[in-house]
Amino acid sequence: MSRLGRALVVALALLSSSVARVASAQPDAPEHGQSAERASGPAFSLPRAQPAEEHGPACEPAFIEHVYRATKPSVVRILRPDGGLGTGFVFHTKRHVATALHVVDLGREVRVEFPGGRTVAADVVAADVDHDLAILELAAEAEAPPLLPRFEVSVGSPILAIGNPYGDLARFSNELEGLLNFSVSQGIVSAKSDAYIQTDAVLSPGNSGGPMLTCDGKVIGVADKLLESRIGFGVPVTHLVRLTSRLGGPRYHGRWTSRDAGLGLAWHSDVSSYIGFYLGGSIVGYDRVAITLRLGMAFAGKNDSAEPIVDRSVRRYFGELTLGYRLLLFPYAFPTYITLGGGMLATLDRGEETRLAISTDTPPRLVATTTAIRGGGIAPMAMVSLHLATLEASYGYALDVIHPALSTHRVLVGFAF
Repeated sequence: MSRLGRALVVALALLSSSVARVASAQPDAPEHGQSAERASGPAFSLPRAQPAEEHGPACEPAFIEHVYRATKPSVVRILRPDGGLGTGFVFHTKRHVATALHVVDLGREVRVEFPGGRTVAADVVAADVDHDLAILELAAEAEAPPLLPRFEVSVGSPILAIGNPYGDLARFSNELEGLLNFSVSQGIVSAKSDAYIQTDAVLSPGNSGGPMLTCDGKVIGVADKLLESRIGFGVPVTHLVRLTSRLGGPRYHGRWTSRDAGLGLAWHSDVSSYIGFYLGGSIVGYDRVAITLRLGMAFAGKNDSAEPIVDRSVRRYFGELTLGYRLLLFPYAFPTYITLGGGMLATLDRGEETRLAISTDTPPRLVATTTAIRGGGIAPMAMVSLHLATLEASYGYALDVIHPALSTHRVLVGFAF
């Protein structure tokens, strides 16, 4: 081959190599139905998640011990002023704690206790009612770092939960000292949806608001509720991350909830003394305003009197609707609610009365006469109630505006649940 031929072959080889490099640098051709603009795309794209990120991290044999030791300092015990208990964890910043909303829904300041015994006051500064989540702001920074979120985890992945199941029992039993609080349980992700993560990890009362962690110590959910004894549910951490965007907005001051359902004994005293039972409950707003409805039935027999009454039997059906203001005394140590208020008492009396009388016949004789008793009405009532744990006691005075001497004294003693 001549010198000119060899030069031509080398030039063709170099040209084909350059074309191949340029072709490999071009973006993929657009798919059918895809616009040319989209096909060209930006100069960068989001990194694709690796399989380990999609399905959760690989777990070492002793991951429970290591994760517990690393994350426990960031887990807290939340004490409600009414005596309730829950769990939370440092999240977003060292000044914030995440938990379940039902743990802190009183709308009052709570106390946050760290594993070392340090206690800090906190207020609810953001709430998500739909997903039962809340974020607290601490009066002073936490010493432990915030826990980090993990957004993806697959069904079957091992997880653990840290919380304070039945944590109050440790205060009343020497045998349980050092147990229950800041304890760990293990399970797997049993199922998941946008609303909940299902797990077989034990989530007992007191665990609510605590972190559900993968084996790299990241949070995938917030413990929320328990179905029967072995199925727990947590709220995915994605909803908690969205809630952080509301920080700096209006603070949470509580909500309206149904509380203080009660059952017990009722006593009325006016013309007669009545004894019976009642059933009732309240709708409470902001842990301060209570709208209470009670219904009941009481019975009265023959009174001790000089009147010639042989027999008397009266049934009283009653109902009361009151509006009251709740005062919380001795919070945390010995929570006691005193409710002052007023409303209306409605009564409906039905019964019979048998009296002896002397007839005008000749000769005179004793005659028994039975008459029906019909009475009742609606009267304004002032009342005061005491709630101490599950004990409920209440006194009311219903004024008979026409005959004040016939006004009703009302006493209730029962159990709230």
